[in-house]
Amino acid sequence: SVILVALLAEFGWSRSVLAGAFSVFTLVHGGVNPLVGALCARFRPLRVMAFGGAAMGLALLADSFIATPVHLYLGFGVLTALAVSAGGWIPALVHVQREYQDRLGLSIGIVSAGVGVGMVLVVPLAQVLIDAYGWRTAFRGLGVLAVLWIVPSSLWLMRQPQLRGQSQIRGQSP
Repeated sequence: SVILVALLAEFGWSRSVLAGAFSVFTLVHGGVNPLVGALCARFRPLRVMAFGGAAMGLALLADSFIATPVHLYLGFGVLTALAVSAGGWIPALVHVQREYQDRLGLSIGIVSAGVGVGMVLVVPLAQVLIDAYGWRTAFRGLGVLAVLWIVPSSLWLMRQPQLRGQSQIRGQSP
């Protein structure tokens, strides 16, 4: 949201153009979630999340080159929404549902808290980056952060034997 305000200041686009792009993001993100859920059923959710984190880095890099409303709608509204969906809530939820069935409520609560904590941390970070370096660098910085945080943490969690073994101990396939 703070980056969209910076775009308004730089390009002078109407608020409806920016709100439309955010609406497209929301619709694409919500609409693709069933597909991401299906991917998590076919592939390991942490693998989907790692792919989504890498895609998020690329999408945010592409967003840093926005120059027209069409770029905004396609880059931010579509590509970034697809990547955020693949790298976020659904794979995390599927993962904890599979691995922490005996403490499912607590696990879902922790994942849900991560969404709020992420917003509390990322929005001010984005504003600091915008104020110091501009919105293009902020998009790039957030892209680097996504790649350096989501991809390695997903890969690391996939390799944790205690996590893989829990479902096997209960007699279920991973």
